[in-house]
Amino acid sequence: MNYDNVKEKIAELVHHASKIAISSHVRPDADCIGSGLALYQMLKQLGKEVCYCITDPAPYPLTQLPHYDVIQFRQVFPEEFDLYFLIEGATEIRTGQKYLEKYYTINIDHHATSTNDASLNWVVPDAAAVGELIYELGICLGIEFTRDIGFNLYAAITSDTGSFKYSNTTDKSLWICAELVKIGGFPPSDVSNLLFNSNHYEKVQMIQKVLATTELHLDSRVCIIRFERSFLSTLDLKDIETEDIISIARSITGVVVTLFFKEIGDNHFRVSIRSKGAFNSQKVAQEFNGGGHDHAAGFFLKGSFSEAKEKILEVIDRQLS
Repeated sequence: MNYDNVKEKIAELVHHASKIAISSHVRPDADCIGSGLALYQMLKQLGKEVCYCITDPAPYPLTQLPHYDVIQFRQVFPEEFDLYFLIEGATEIRTGQKYLEKYYTINIDHHATSTNDASLNWVVPDAAAVGELIYELGICLGIEFTRDIGFNLYAAITSDTGSFKYSNTTDKSLWICAELVKIGGFPPSDVSNLLFNSNHYEKVQMIQKVLATTELHLDSRVCIIRFERSFLSTLDLKDIETEDIISIARSITGVVVTLFFKEIGDNHFRVSIRSKGAFNSQKVAQEFNGGGHDHAAGFFLKGSFSEAKEKILEVIDRQLS
């Protein structure tokens, strides 16, 4: 089934459905939340009965996105639905949702490593954000792009493109966002201020602690920063609110690869990778059973920090060479 046929098939299924569920991935970000909220509003506009259920609350300031309060933090099962949309994740591990096999599921994703475990899979790795795909689905469904739908989709796309600074930004990304602004009538600066200029003082203190751990390796081409659980003991923050700190470290001149080690348990880390140029983050992540995109990926690793660091640097060194 080709690209356009998948969209048309999804639109047909939506038009024939009455009750629809939406879920998005654990540790939610602006792309999955903004896309999920926009899809929720589109389906409500079509007169569908909709619930948007996730297992993890989003960090501030995503809680300020339009209609965030419609999200329910619970399992979808055993409630019955005609369709079940999975935004960026078709598995229990990815969504935290159980018994997905009992539903007709539609996976909409832009990760090349996305599995095809749903009943219908629309995976487009060339899309900068899943928000682009939800926009296209909205066109196919014939919905009216209101201010709030446009705002949420713009937030999804501008977040995953790093405010259009990352290499995944395309002319299509820019065109869609221009259309959303024109139709929705909101200033782009409103989205940017919400996403990028809304840090609490405690968040700035956290950034200071994490950046103080900065190390440079392999002729200063690799930057490593580290988050320790003890950092949270004196700050009123959730650990997910540290996710965007890596963007500061990746800006160092000469750095090709940035690693963010986040301590999630004793000798247990979640490692985020960001890269520039020809270096492929996804290839490193796959060495450790992770995944992601060419310039943004991640995985989990057990062992002491020094052991974990050594293993990853060996893999990175081979690719750099």
